[in-house]
Amino acid sequence: MDVTRRISEMYGRFPYPSPVRRRRRLRELANLLAIFCRETGYRLEGKKVLDAGTGTGHRLIEAALMFRHTDFTAVDVSEAPLNIARQVASDAGVDNVSFQQGNVLEAGDSYGTFDMVLSMGVVQILDDPAKGLLNLATSLRDDGVMFLYIYGKHGSTERMRRKKIVSLLLQGETDFQTGIALVKELGFEPPGYGWNVGFNDEASKDSLIVDAYLSVHEKLYDVDDIFELFHSSGLYGFLVYGIVFGEQGRLFDTRLGADAQVALQKTDPAPYLPSPRLQDKYQRLCLADKYRLIDLLYQPAGYTLMGFKAGARDHLTSDRIRANTLLI
Repeated sequence: MDVTRRISEMYGRFPYPSPVRRRRRLRELANLLAIFCRETGYRLEGKKVLDAGTGTGHRLIEAALMFRHTDFTAVDVSEAPLNIARQVASDAGVDNVSFQQGNVLEAGDSYGTFDMVLSMGVVQILDDPAKGLLNLATSLRDDGVMFLYIYGKHGSTERMRRKKIVSLLLQGETDFQTGIALVKELGFEPPGYGWNVGFNDEASKDSLIVDAYLSVHEKLYDVDDIFELFHSSGLYGFLVYGIVFGEQGRLFDTRLGADAQVALQKTDPAPYLPSPRLQDKYQRLCLADKYRLIDLLYQPAGYTLMGFKAGARDHLTSDRIRANTLLI
């Protein structure tokens, strides 16, 4: 059975982040868009935004409520979570989101062209992540911007250790219910950031367990893998926009002691490099090597990535974004 079908069936049985058909204030995506608009002056009003891999839509609905005058298109490979997303949107009074079933690996620009593409936690579960990213880039206008969220190698050690324990005990069994029971008996609650979404019902907890410990396919990334992923993306440039490590999130910055343009914390290598010689050595590094060093210092469990077409350069007025952009 191919990977796409297995993923579709998995999320059809255990919709993520929750099968509960009620609004839950999961604001990570809305906050990301708000931060980007505040930092750059970008205006989402009147724009078309694609959310590829929307799942049950709980996060997208909050973004649609925040940006009422933005036209969102939500796509997912599985119909079951889309039905939940439609109900969540209806109950929340959201009328600026349309829903479609579709496969990122087959899509190209079949959904139209968009000012912005979002794909959060999706690329790393695809059978061919590079092809998926290229298809998403094809959906962007010439001045379009893209945000991805992917899982990090360095910060996923404990989750992967637990996942391997469960896999060994399952001995090839593909019954999700057995796997869920084993996870609970082992005391492996879903890891914090990303899975800690505050649902207390058992069905939601089961969906989180499946996504964290029983997923049928996933690839973890470090910055070198990210560089390779974007190399053939068809985009003009990209950067790590933010990272998650432990229970914390940070905007990403390679600059030593630079002031943030928004009231949020960011990465800063200076505390890890306490002597003038260390800081001088760091300043002599090329941008890619600064990325590599910060990756090792912070050990992210997840990355928010931003890519863009050449025409988007006029939108990127933030000094932080410009200082950390890698051109392709």
